[in-house]
Amino acid sequence: MKVFLCSICLMWSLYTTAQSLTRGTVSININNQKQEAIDGATVELLKATDSSLVKAALSDKNGVALFDEVKEGSYLIRVLMTNYMPVYSKPFSITAEQPSVQLSPVALTLSTNQLKEVEVSTKKPFIQRLNDRIVVNVESSIISAGSSAMEILERSPGVAVDQNDVISLRGRQGVIIMIDGKITPLSGADLAGYLRGLPSNAIERIDIITNPSARYDAAGNSGIIDIRMKKDQRMGANGTFTAGYGQGVYPKANTGLTFNYRNKKVNVFGNYNYGYRKNLNNLILNRNFYEGGIFKGSDDKDNYSRMPVGSHTARLGADFIVNKKTIIGFVVNSNFIHFRRNNDNNSVVSDSLKAPYYTFKTLATNNDHNNNTVANINFKHTFDSTGKELSADVDYGIYNTGSLSATATKYYNLDGSKLLPDYILNGNQDGQLTFKTAKADYSNPTKKGAKWETGFKTSFVSSDNDVKFFDNSSGTPIDDVNKTNHFLYKENDYAAYLNLSKEYKKWNVQLGLRGEHTHVETHQIKGDIRYDTSYFQLFPSGFFNYKLKENQTVGVSVSRRIERPAYSSLNPFLFLIDVTTYATGNSGLLPELTWSYELNYTVKQLNFTLGYSHTKNNQNIAIARFKDVFPNIPSADNVTVQIPINLNSSDYYGLSIAAPVRVKPWWNMVNNADIYYNHFNGSLGSTTLSNGSPAADLRTNNSFTLKKGWTAELNGSFSSGGRYGFMVSKPQWGVSAGVQKNLLKNKATLRLSVTDIFWTNLPKATITYDNYIENWHAYRETRVASLNFTYRFGNAKVAAARRRTTASEEEKRRAGN
Repeated sequence: MKVFLCSICLMWSLYTTAQSLTRGTVSININNQKQEAIDGATVELLKATDSSLVKAALSDKNGVALFDEVKEGSYLIRVLMTNYMPVYSKPFSITAEQPSVQLSPVALTLSTNQLKEVEVSTKKPFIQRLNDRIVVNVESSIISAGSSAMEILERSPGVAVDQNDVISLRGRQGVIIMIDGKITPLSGADLAGYLRGLPSNAIERIDIITNPSARYDAAGNSGIIDIRMKKDQRMGANGTFTAGYGQGVYPKANTGLTFNYRNKKVNVFGNYNYGYRKNLNNLILNRNFYEGGIFKGSDDKDNYSRMPVGSHTARLGADFIVNKKTIIGFVVNSNFIHFRRNNDNNSVVSDSLKAPYYTFKTLATNNDHNNNTVANINFKHTFDSTGKELSADVDYGIYNTGSLSATATKYYNLDGSKLLPDYILNGNQDGQLTFKTAKADYSNPTKKGAKWETGFKTSFVSSDNDVKFFDNSSGTPIDDVNKTNHFLYKENDYAAYLNLSKEYKKWNVQLGLRGEHTHVETHQIKGDIRYDTSYFQLFPSGFFNYKLKENQTVGVSVSRRIERPAYSSLNPFLFLIDVTTYATGNSGLLPELTWSYELNYTVKQLNFTLGYSHTKNNQNIAIARFKDVFPNIPSADNVTVQIPINLNSSDYYGLSIAAPVRVKPWWNMVNNADIYYNHFNGSLGSTTLSNGSPAADLRTNNSFTLKKGWTAELNGSFSSGGRYGFMVSKPQWGVSAGVQKNLLKNKATLRLSVTDIFWTNLPKATITYDNYIENWHAYRETRVASLNFTYRFGNAKVAAARRRTTASEEEKRRAGN
């Protein structure tokens, strides 16, 4: 309570003692060559120093565009309109002596190559570094065409995906995955299946936020990855059609349709996308077992999996403009995913002399369905022109999962004769996750340059997972009581926050405090095991920026965050991968807590970020000997299990560099480097861990604007590998390239690309315990040649679309980990 009161007093002192900062207005008239007013022209307010975007507006029916609440500084105006040449104003300044500026009218000139000119001048780079985030503009990437969301993430700065499909950011796990500002509740294999089934033609951009403010849910120790779906922003009736085909080892295909109708009173939008991707995962493992440092035997495994994924993604929504100040809307998102897996496992078991003495083969199949629907109702009211507004969201979502599995194992002597009877295990899992969330946010800028924000959120989540396993070895199904289980989970969360910010001439300060209360109940039907806990946590945050010179800024940020376990990570089910490999959840998994600190320095377009974080109860996916994790359950010496565990702590030290370079007028390059060191402390079984290793992730993205509507892209990446708990990954690298041609008067685009041209961007790692060492590497569908076609139809007049962040952000993310 003392921490809370002190934080509130500090923020209130900042608010009440803030000095006045001049805010001005800028207006301009937009006409055509006949001096007739132009309605709907895009007018951008740019900084005069580097032409970076400050605000955007649309000219009204009188041709007038108005900007208010403009800070002191030097600016210029850019005017864009389809079929017209772009126009720039002369630089001007907002000062205390001249807070209001009326610019000379602008007359737009028709262009014979208008569409091409506007596209070139407004195209966003594939990678953008903004003040608080990295933006991956999927629409701007030739190489991303025909890819899945998971593949785009793997190519994004600082993002890595391991062999268990765990997503990490800058070498740290615990990432929030959002869809349109809402946390997806899918987790583990369900999330991986969804992201691999989500085609790139449904995605506008991906926001990567490493240190969020108190307005965001406190979840996510390493940051937020927010996947923003496409929403057409043009007036009238319009849309896009896309279709594509890709070929790796196996084929891929995608098609989609986006539509939008917008007038002054209503905006109706929606899209439908279908994706089919047959994926490969050929996992090669060498597992070595020790007792007291003496080698006791090994397993060599070759797992070859074919995984066809078919996905249907649909979205329908509308915004109703009640008046100039009030908007009410709704959005319904649905995903229907069919995931199948056929896995051939060939294993060779060797003795203490490293001589093979028997083999076994396992055929494992899965037939899985994920059907997810989330409905949202939202409200936004703007009180006045200062930016004072109230927004509210209510979400209701249902995530249904179903899985039919069959695992059949045959044992052989080295001469090929039968060693043991066949073992056949069939499984049937049904799960449903339901969540109800509501939140409200209030923002109040003041005339003295300060701003305060406050809000609350409440959520109710329930999960019901029922899994049945049957031993079918004799031909008659027999209930396997050691694996059949039923797990119930309920969680209620309540949160409130307060943010205060102030802008001075050179300073920008924001302080926030968020409080969250969590109540969890679990019930494992098998054994009637119940768990009930409640806890309250405070999450302060602070952001300080200082402008050293016109083009130099230094900033400091600090925040405390929490990573609650994904819902599926708590399920105590034992899933059989093969007869010596299990996967399970951990109902005793604790949330991890992290303090994060960042120091930023920006000079012109270059950005440097030094980061440090300390995490307690670090969540980590461990692959260990079964008897070390479950010492009371009898098992053979060569049986392993994959399980989420808590380590004692971890420390992260990192340096991130973003360096965009304009090499030539036709060649733009964006370079990103993440250099970091992770140190982990903990134990599992007889192994104590206190170790770390340095790592580096380097990426370069190059775009080329060629003649006659041609553009090209060439990207490269290198990862040195690093430590993740007991596992150390090895180096990997890749090169991708693509070309694009505009067709049909720039209404259509044809893209050809090849990812991971040399098929080298493949994961490999070593896992080390005192009594167990595993080496693995995997071949995946990273090299894919794709051909994609996009056609844009309808009205091309641009209007600003409303962005929203709905209530169910964290809930959907945790169902997705």
